[in-house]
Amino acid sequence: MGNSTMRLMATTKFMLDQHDPRAALNALQELRDSGVRSHLGALALELKAQQQAGNWDEVLKVLEQLEKRASIDATVAEQMRQQAWLEKIRAQEDIAGLTACLKNMPASLKRRARIAATAARKLIQYGSCSFAQQLLSDSLNAQWNSELVMLYGDCQSDDAVEQIEQAEKWLNQHKDDAGLLLALGKLCLHQKLWGKARSYLDASASVSPSHGAYTALGQLAERLGQPDESVRYYQKALELAQKTG
Repeated sequence: MGNSTMRLMATTKFMLDQHDPRAALNALQELRDSGVRSHLGALALELKAQQQAGNWDEVLKVLEQLEKRASIDATVAEQMRQQAWLEKIRAQEDIAGLTACLKNMPASLKRRARIAATAARKLIQYGSCSFAQQLLSDSLNAQWNSELVMLYGDCQSDDAVEQIEQAEKWLNQHKDDAGLLLALGKLCLHQKLWGKARSYLDASASVSPSHGAYTALGQLAERLGQPDESVRYYQKALELAQKTG
């Protein structure tokens, strides 16, 4: 390694320690311009610099280069790849950008609970509940996640019958899952299936008392014109929120 290369590598490390990714990337560009194009140490530094700069597409490219040369731990690489895609999802400012981002994402990553949850919340925010519903279903069918299924209950389309049917199929394998019971209660509440909503919400609160279950029961009581019962449920929800908060 020549003196110029050593100097530029040292400069890059210093700039990264100073959290100045732009200066670090400039030093790395100077290194490439000098003819050093595939130095493993430089690639590792570039990975860190692109992460600091929030250049997530570039992070994915550098990761791929390092993996091809077996120069990064596989588990670490997967964690970095997931983080890069999460940040890409969070950066999308409209439904078109978010849809394009998800279309380009590997299917195996989309099924991961953390990515599915982050993407689904964004889709719901942009009014694309059907896409969010499919994303959540794919993830839950691949690997069950009690927290993720609660989000499924917040993704309510105008016709939730098919959604309820899917959740009831899951209930055959996850009978005592409080999150699933809460999701079903919310979906039935949205569809004005009052009796089923109460049954599922009571079951959820019985398995694991939660702010969400008691809030939904309060909403149900309001819809049924039962103000005293509604207040009682909201009070329970508040007490739980204070305990956990």
